Amino acid sequence: MTKFLHRSLRIEPRVFIILLLSVLLSASACVLQAQTDETRGKNNPYSPSPNRKSTQSDPVPNKSPAKAGVGDVSFLMQRPAVITSDVRPTDVTFKTVKSVDSRVRPPTEIYNVGTGDVLFVNLKNSSQGSGYYTVRANGTIDFPLAGENVVVAGQSVESIIEVLASSITLFSNPQIEVKVRQFASHKITVLGLVENAGEKSIQREAMPLFAIRAEASVQANATTALVTRSNSPKAEIYDLKDAKTDSVLIYPGDSIEFVGDLTPMANGAYFIAGDIMSAGKKDLTYGITLYQAVIAAGGSKGDPKRAIIRRKNEKGLFDNTEYNLHSIKDGRSLDPVLVSGDILEIGN
Repeated sequence: MTKFLHRSLRIEPRVFIILLLSVLLSASACVLQAQTDETRGKNNPYSPSPNRKSTQSDPVPNKSPAKAGVGDVSFLMQRPAVITSDVRPTDVTFKTVKSVDSRVRPPTEIYNVGTGDVLFVNLKNSSQGSGYYTVRANGTIDFPLAGENVVVAGQSVESIIEVLASSITLFSNPQIEVKVRQFASHKITVLGLVENAGEKSIQREAMPLFAIRAEASVQANATTALVTRSNSPKAEIYDLKDAKTDSVLIYPGDSIEFVGDLTPMANGAYFIAGDIMSAGKKDLTYGITLYQAVIAAGGSKGDPKRAIIRRKNEKGLFDNTEYNLHSIKDGRSLDPVLVSGDILEIGN
């Protein structure tokens, strides 16, 4: 047959061989396809059984297999859960964890920033990242790189550094330095036998009385300190000759008055005049304050705003101090303690 085709068609031997190989390859491909069709549908290690139709709604087995006996081998095959939606989180919230000082520090070693304080903030990553910022009435500062309203009131310098560093996104590792350049929020009032009387700022949450005495330059004839706390109208009396008095703590809002010997106060008196219901000489009791003296005199006539306390100094001359009665009444100013011989004038 082959010789016949070869002779009849007169095909070149080389071309004939190529045609023959093509016929053989085509036949082999047909055989393989037939075998594949024949075995399709039978089990194999990578496909489910053809006798069971698999759907995405099939429940995933939730029962644990029974314990196999000795020598037994058991398998539990579970199909992976089908993800029908994108469950990746769309919002990521980063929280700043502040470091906590494990050592509880006394109030004489800490200072929490308050309204009116002036802070110096230095961002070392930038040549233009430093400036002075005053703490506003709402307790915030406007540090542009960290936001327009960064809350700093009630926080220590260390905490403010962490707040700013966590809010700055322009630099991956912000290097922040914060210092209090002007202390204005922690006010106390110093009165009496001192060289430097008036309102003062303390640079801690509390200061010992001996530090206040040194700063105010208490006169030698002062023997007693009358301390009026911001939350109590009654004065605390301390003997300056007692060494324990030096450790008494003074807090923001307190008033300290240094006076002479209180022995005469048992029989002492003060004088009140002006827009008052009952003017004249009044017996002085320990710890009585200006506003209490107005009440003890029957109250004021009308609504006077001003009160002046005239008090003799060591030279026998009167020192005049003016107070706002409305501010005292509303709790915005301290109510000064009276001493023997004070003259009060109430009016507008």
